[in-house]
Amino acid sequence: MAGSSVSWCSNKQGSISLSTAEAELIALSEGAKENVWLWHLLREMGFSQENRRAAISTVKNLSNDKSMKISFLFTRDLVEERRLEIQYCSTSDMAADTLTKPFPAGQFIKLRELFWVKNLKTTGDT
Repeated sequence: MAGSSVSWCSNKQGSISLSTAEAELIALSEGAKENVWLWHLLREMGFSQENRRAAISTVKNLSNDKSMKISFLFTRDLVEERRLEIQYCSTSDMAADTLTKPFPAGQFIKLRELFWVKNLKTTGDT
């Protein structure tokens, strides 16, 4: 909200995923559940960012396959009801990736600043 995080977490997934897209769908579903819980606070944001085209495509085009997990169907329903909008966010703009991926110094600094984290040695505040 207003350019900063409302909520975030990083934890070990409780189940085994067979692909990166499946792991990100699980994470997207967990985020969608939290989005419903925080609906009044988050509606000003208007969208959920996801940086995997496969996850976005699967949620938007999910078949009615009975083997699909309920959480994926839950997320699809939110999209169909226009209560959740999923938009692609490039890795170069995904602040959370600073916690999980190596980047060249310039890109790392750009993403780090999205968290409002500053290097005290360069700000003159020491």
